[in-house]
Amino acid sequence: MTATLRLLVVTTHPIQYMAPWYRALAADPALDVEVIYFRELDRRAQGHGFGAAFAWDLPLREGYRSQVLDVARGFAALPTLLRRLWRAVGQVRPDVALVTGWDEIGLAAIYPLLRLLGLPIIVRGEANALRERPRVTRLVHRGLLRLVSAAVVIGASNRAFYLANGLPEERLFPGAYFVESERMLAMSDRFAPQRAALRQRAGCSERDFVFCFVGKHVPFKRPLLLVEAAAKVRARAWPVMLLFAGSGELTQAIAERAAALSVPVFFTGFLNQTELWRAYVPADAFVLPSTDRETWGLVTNEAMLFGLPVIVSDRVGCGPDLVRDGETGYRFSGGADALADAMERLVRAPAAARGMGLAGRKLVVEHYSMPTATAGLKAALAAVCARA
Repeated sequence: MTATLRLLVVTTHPIQYMAPWYRALAADPALDVEVIYFRELDRRAQGHGFGAAFAWDLPLREGYRSQVLDVARGFAALPTLLRRLWRAVGQVRPDVALVTGWDEIGLAAIYPLLRLLGLPIIVRGEANALRERPRVTRLVHRGLLRLVSAAVVIGASNRAFYLANGLPEERLFPGAYFVESERMLAMSDRFAPQRAALRQRAGCSERDFVFCFVGKHVPFKRPLLLVEAAAKVRARAWPVMLLFAGSGELTQAIAERAAALSVPVFFTGFLNQTELWRAYVPADAFVLPSTDRETWGLVTNEAMLFGLPVIVSDRVGCGPDLVRDGETGYRFSGGADALADAMERLVRAPAAARGMGLAGRKLVVEHYSMPTATAGLKAALAAVCARA
């Protein structure tokens, strides 16, 4: 790499998990970073899936240079997007482009444009090998990856995806998918003394083992499966309670099904970034029962940083990396019976469950953190620049 490498990041819109990384990259004297967003989300768009409009309570565009192209989604907006991106790249004059996957048509369309402009492309996306895809989709992925100079890999199944779609091993660089670990750890430590009060407010008894769910209450995350599994565990005479953070189209259905099955449940409502401790501090374990639409599941990282053992479906992208059976939690395959079995293993041995939570926190801090992601990106940049 040159003394100062001009790095252009191209992505769809500001995201709460990525802003801290962009600030850290911008503070690196070896990098000159600019982020191009297709658009910013208003409160209504930001609340899609949560059932309520909101704005994140942490800054998303402070501490680094960025610009917004102000282009809508969809095929009709492609000419405008490509024209504005062409102009922006000409102004920035980057050495390398980092693209965050292809989760909309506009993001996929920029790969040939960036190569036409002579830019090496590094991809850091979420796609994994857990989901079956139609042949046409696989052909599109292979075509896009032929334009990629390197990939920063976020996990095992993400690596398998790249290899299965023709990206050579030598172009893969180990990174990590992460949340803002320092902030999460600080929240965990600061608010731990409020655990008893939070549990009392939620209606927990001292004996209750509390499983939390954090995120949108939408079908692919399968929150109702957690209710069904909790009922099965309670039928085995274990004192289990559920805590649901977030909101969405299934919130009312969750409440009704829990009442029908006599499963005690507490709803925190939507929690913003500075309020997440209200979900994790009172809990004893975390569950993410999603389908394979959950490409990673960063709430799992969050829960582990709060010292919770975790249970995730074997269709969740982070499972092969974060969930070591019997060490940091459990993965389950199938439906409510299998999930109930995993939950019961934790409830039966609360001391062991706490030990798994501590092991999970150590794993995330040491291996799934911002420095790991940055090291992977820098290795990819060095390799790409050496080939240029």
